[in-house]
Amino acid sequence: MTVDSAAAFFVASILIGFGVIIIAVILLTLNNLFSMFWKPVKWNVYVPFIPTNEPAMEPEPIANTTNTTIEVKSARR
Repeated sequence: MTVDSAAAFFVASILIGFGVIIIAVILLTLNNLFSMFWKPVKWNVYVPFIPTNEPAMEPEPIANTTNTTIEVKSARR
């Protein structure tokens, strides 16, 4: 591989990378502009192959307080 062909390959790789980035930005912009007109596409469906045991949420008792009166302030100033 000569220096000229290596330089051409390097420049072509950079330009192709920029082209892919520009196309991705254009697609993202168009998707965001027109997303109000269609429903979202589900890319995958969650199938629980491994069952998970979620911890049970049990109610905890409320801590005892010494002051049980509630002070109501008037809305007038």
